[in-house]
Amino acid sequence: MKARILFLAIVMLTFLLPGAVMAQQFFDYFGMTLLPDTVGDSLVMYAEVRDPAPATTPLPLDFDNYEYTMVITDLELVTDGFPEVYANGTIAIYEDNGTSADYAATGTFTDGTALLVGNVSMEIYHLSHVIPTNTTGNGTGTVDWIGGTNLNDFAPGDQVGWTFVVGTNSGSGLLEPGYDEVWDGKVEPVGVIVGTDRVTWDELKSWMK
Repeated sequence: MKARILFLAIVMLTFLLPGAVMAQQFFDYFGMTLLPDTVGDSLVMYAEVRDPAPATTPLPLDFDNYEYTMVITDLELVTDGFPEVYANGTIAIYEDNGTSADYAATGTFTDGTALLVGNVSMEIYHLSHVIPTNTTGNGTGTVDWIGGTNLNDFAPGDQVGWTFVVGTNSGSGLLEPGYDEVWDGKVEPVGVIVGTDRVTWDELKSWMK
């Protein structure tokens, strides 16, 4: 009888544990970009990563004691059209408990620990290029994480194919001096990232005693 109960408990945990981590997960960012002038030039973005509550971040981040930033560099403009196509860029998420991010001093965005480093490509629809009175746009891209201190917190299959989503605005009152656009968006995994904690067989048996 006890063996049957234990079997049923295992079946229940199989279904219930994934459900416990089904909260929406993404890195929420808000930042500024410098746009390339011609094909072959590169886009750069400096952004702050924000607490996405009530959603959660794919990595457990300590927003009370650390600042988190997201930086994109060397994102090459390969097609200047509608959409604009960008490729071969580098994206990184940093953790820092020292200097605060300052858009007038871009080194403050990269002076922390690189938690995740990856490759990024995307397509951007700049509506202002098509409709002169419109300053907004949007875009999507893909991110493959390849490095960083926390890369192996994700299973290999969870390290690739993330979605990069952005809303752009060149006329925002929040645009910092010297920058071309405000970018507001998120980077999210294909599926829910499950933590590395696991229930051991001995723990499961102890619950049934």
